[in-house]
Amino acid sequence: MNKAEIRILITEDSAIQAEKLRRVLAFAGYSVVVAKNGVEGLLKARELKPQLVVSDINMPGMNGFELCRHIKSDTNISATPVILLTSLSDPTDVISGLECGADNFIVKPYDEGHLLARIKHILLNRELPENLQTQLGVEIHFAGQRYFITAEKKQILDFLISTYENAVQKNTELVKVQEKLELLNEELEQKVERRTVDLTKEIGVRKQLEEKLREYALTLEEKVRDRTKELEDAKNLADAATQAKSDFLANMSHELRTPLNSIIGFSEVLQDEMIGPLNPSQLEDVQYILTAGRHLLSLINDILDLSKVESGKMELELGWFSLQELIEASVVMQREKAMKHGIVLSLAIQPEVDIEMEADVRKLKQIMFNLLSNAVKFTPDGGAVSLVVRKLIETGEIEISVSDTGIGIKNEDLPRLFSAFTQLQMAYTKEYEGTGLGLALTKRLVELHGGRIWVESEFGKGSKFAFAIPFRQWPSDERS
Repeated sequence: MNKAEIRILITEDSAIQAEKLRRVLAFAGYSVVVAKNGVEGLLKARELKPQLVVSDINMPGMNGFELCRHIKSDTNISATPVILLTSLSDPTDVISGLECGADNFIVKPYDEGHLLARIKHILLNRELPENLQTQLGVEIHFAGQRYFITAEKKQILDFLISTYENAVQKNTELVKVQEKLELLNEELEQKVERRTVDLTKEIGVRKQLEEKLREYALTLEEKVRDRTKELEDAKNLADAATQAKSDFLANMSHELRTPLNSIIGFSEVLQDEMIGPLNPSQLEDVQYILTAGRHLLSLINDILDLSKVESGKMELELGWFSLQELIEASVVMQREKAMKHGIVLSLAIQPEVDIEMEADVRKLKQIMFNLLSNAVKFTPDGGAVSLVVRKLIETGEIEISVSDTGIGIKNEDLPRLFSAFTQLQMAYTKEYEGTGLGLALTKRLVELHGGRIWVESEFGKGSKFAFAIPFRQWPSDERS
């Protein structure tokens, strides 16, 4: 009979297992029908009369033993060979298979080649003539259970042969596994031996490295101690030099103030013509002397204040005052000079800023004077200077910013803008007076209040100087 004419019925409740088995049989050329359970398998067996039934044992409802028993008791299909799929986890499966009349069984998981060979063997035996039939049954007892075997001798022989084949197959597999395990064990021992040698070498190398590392650490510690001492000595020398510079500047400022005050005082006497009238040329000369003297006095005061800040001798003289009044007074001081050059001087104060604040009022006035006077000085005629005062909600600080439409500052010059005695390139400072002390002193006075100062500028378009300080000065230990 052609394989395509051989119909095999698969009874399997697992869709995955059923599909796997169907593919194997269909690929071998058999015609395959699938039933999802024992009841459906029995109905299809009676309807289709397949040449072979392959059934799983463990199924809900009607299991494989029951299905086989029904097939063998039905005279129309009793000659149909039945192969049971079992895991052989229970020895009674063999006896139960004989009792229900099964022709063969295959152990799961099965080898596809072994499965197809078993099916071919059963189909060939099915075509042999059956001369001897077992007319009577045999009652046996196994594992405490009674079984009545009615299978034919050929069935029993096939069943027992299949059991032996499965046992041989499993034994062969076990031998192969054992040989593989022995080979793996041998390889593992060799690897362990090689790894032991490698680890021994690595441990030796690591010990050498650790020894070198300890020596290096000791050397490094000694170098760090020496370098630390050098840095401490250098710092002490720098502090001493800074202190000497500050003391020198302070002493020189005091020494210069006395004769300078005399020059300014006598110049004012001459200007007021208290010792006699002066002609216009003499009055002009006296005015030059007086202006130069006052400028020099302002410079000396800046030097003295800067040296006090750097030496830590300057302290805040705190007091409560109206911030709005101080801001408005600072604008008034610059308004006349701005008007002479056609510069629009504007002021914007948030309502939240109309408060009393605690600071050193004289030093805050000096900060405002330096920023506003610089803005007016470096703004061309017809330009604009704006002053904005607001309260920062996030920090509670007061932010004051001065913006102008002046000459601006180049990006490469910004880092040294607040350095003492530093003037920017002559290209845009040669026509303006200045000592380079104003912004340096301003920065230190802002920081003395616990604040910060910054600048935003675009060369040729203008600058914006801004600073923020707390509206109340806490004790120095709390601020730190």
